[in-house]
This record gives sequence, structure tokens and C-alpha cells, in this order.
Amino acid sequence: MSWRAPARWPSSRSSQPDRKAVSAPTVWILTHSRMGDRQQMEKLADALGWPSIVKRLVFRPPNVPYLAPWLLDRSHSDTIGPPWPDLVLCAEARTSVLALDLKRRSGGRCKVICLGRPAGNPARFDLVLTTAQYRLPRAPDVVELSLPLVADASPPPEQAEAHALEAPARPVTTVLVGGTAAPERLDGEAAAALARDLLAHAQRTGGTLLVVTSPRTGEAAGSALARAIPAPHIVHLWRKGEDNPYRRFLALADEIVVTSDSVSMVADALATQKNVSVYRLPRKLTLKDRVVEWLFPRVWSEAPCPPLAEAGERAVRCRTDRSPRRPAAIVRAPCYRGPSRLVRRGADGNALCCPRGGARDRAAPDQGSPVLGRVFINRGGRNSPV
Repeated sequence: MSWRAPARWPSSRSSQPDRKAVSAPTVWILTHSRMGDRQQMEKLADALGWPSIVKRLVFRPPNVPYLAPWLLDRSHSDTIGPPWPDLVLCAEARTSVLALDLKRRSGGRCKVICLGRPAGNPARFDLVLTTAQYRLPRAPDVVELSLPLVADASPPPEQAEAHALEAPARPVTTVLVGGTAAPERLDGEAAAALARDLLAHAQRTGGTLLVVTSPRTGEAAGSALARAIPAPHIVHLWRKGEDNPYRRFLALADEIVVTSDSVSMVADALATQKNVSVYRLPRKLTLKDRVVEWLFPRVWSEAPCPPLAEAGERAVRCRTDRSPRRPAAIVRAPCYRGPSRLVRRGADGNALCCPRGGARDRAAPDQGSPVLGRVFINRGGRNSPV
């Protein structure tokens, strides 16, 4: 997703707007390494309709979130200093700590919205927009979204048409491959198992696989996929600075398979209005993970929130009818469970809705008004709701 500021607003990532000429609140987007997080923050800034400035940050090791203000590599990061913005958007542990530090340095002028799971107590933030797998406790300023915020999943029309000239045999199964995200694991062995399952699926359907990896996939997993999946199927390995057919593959898809490590990719897939499957990666639980898994349902007063894989599958199941382009009755999307077993598509065709048991504060990304209405900006010495 790209956002172009109006002519009167600066488009530079690190330049500052003239405060005297500004009539709307200004937004800083703190971004470190995760492209999906940045896209979500840009989507939110775009929905607000305010001028935004992307601040690229680089941190020195070690990865200790609470030391982020001291570990910020200022020589390789965008300038952080006054004049301060009205709103700061952040989306990971280190940037969330830095965002709170900016709020302190601004004398409380900056409001802070964190996406995902912040470091420390969520109550310290003005608003937290999260999803189920982060398992945040209930709080007045914590809003649980059924899906992450996503950009338009379609590529520009000219790109889609040009690529369609090379469209392979139908049906096309587009496969979005993530990577290891503890406790879920995608190494060479898991990637080989994924390739076997995908080839078996393609043989049943008589169609073609379009596989695209991501920055988190890693060389071992990517190489295993490329070796195991032959032509006419296509495997694109992500490389920094090279063209990425991610959006084009989504546009060409008849159905989409997403690995269970990324709810953001699940959201991108669902935005296409096509059938989506979640492939559950194998899990490797540490002792700490096992203790948390055992304690969580015993100390949580409501139905426990799912871990990452279940959150992705819940997102698939929660395809409620919010668009006139989508039929009222939708077919249950299949879920791959384990490295070798596919749960078949249900044939009842009944409309599905979000589970109600134990649901906490929820809002769908396309129901932005209630969420955006929670944003408060201090201007002229008073808090004004947007």
C-alpha cells in the first residue's frame, strides 16, 4: 500500500511539517524491520486521513526492548526530535518502548497507538489494536480485531493484466509461505513436508501452484521448496531489492494457502474474497511455552485466546458477510492440520460467523469508525475525539 500526502504536506520520511501551516494532526509511523507491521500502520494512518511521516529505526544489539531508547542507532535512523507529532504509531516491542519515551519527552503531547503486542503493560498506551494470538488481557483501551489491518490485496490493473498473459493452468493455488515464529517452525524438513502436501493437492485438482516466500522464510526452507516443487509450478524466493510477485500471485489465485505463522498474510488472503486455507506448521515448544500453555486456561477468567495457528484459522472461519461482492452463504475454508493431513472443505455452504463464547472487545478492520473514534488528540490544551 502506498500513501501520497496532499501537496501541502511534506512527503519526506524524515522532514518535518511547518507547525504554523498545519491544520490537521500529524502522525509518526515508527518502523523497524517488519513490512507487515508497517503496512498496517500506513493503513491506519490512511484511514485517519492525516499527514504521516515514516520514521525508519535501526537498533543496536542486544534485542532488549526496555533498552530501546539507549540502543537506537541514531546515525542510521531517521531523525527523532521536536517538533513532536500529535500521534505516534508503533507495532513491536522495541518501537513501543521508544514511542512511550517520545510521549514522555513531548510532555504528554504525543498520543501512542500500538498494533499487536506492546512491551510491558498495555495500559500505558492510549490505544492498543491487537489480534487474538497475542492474548492481551481485557482493558478499556485494548481493542481486539478479528483480523489485522490490511492494504488492498489487488495489484495495479496493468500489472495484473500483464502477468495474466503468463497465467498457468487452472485452478491456481497460490501459497504464501512465512517462516519460523516460535513456537511454530519452518526449517528444511518442515518445508519439504509442505512441498509434498502441496504437490499432492495440485495432483488432485489438476492445477498449478504459485508459491511465494517471505523475508522470514530463510534460505534452508526456501531452497527445500524450490528443489521439491518442479515446473510447471512456480516457486518465487524472496530476495531483498528484487521484484516480489506477492500481489500478482494473489490476483491470479483461485484458492490460497497460507502458512500458520502469519495472521497478516491470512488477512491479505481473505481480502481477495477467495477461498483460503491455513497450513499448520509443526510446533516446537520450549519449557517456558509449555508452562504458559498449561497455565493460561487455568488463570484466564474467560475462554482462552488461541495461539498463532488457531488465530489464523479463526480468521478464516470468521468470514462474515460484510461485502456486497461476497455471497451470503460461504463455504467453510479448509485447514491444513499438521504437516501431512488436510481437513477437507465442508459441503454445507452455511454462512459462518465469529465465535461468541468468551469473546472480548472485538472490531473488524473494515469497521474502522468505532476504532478510529477511540483516538484522542491533545490540541489546544484539550482532548478532542477524532
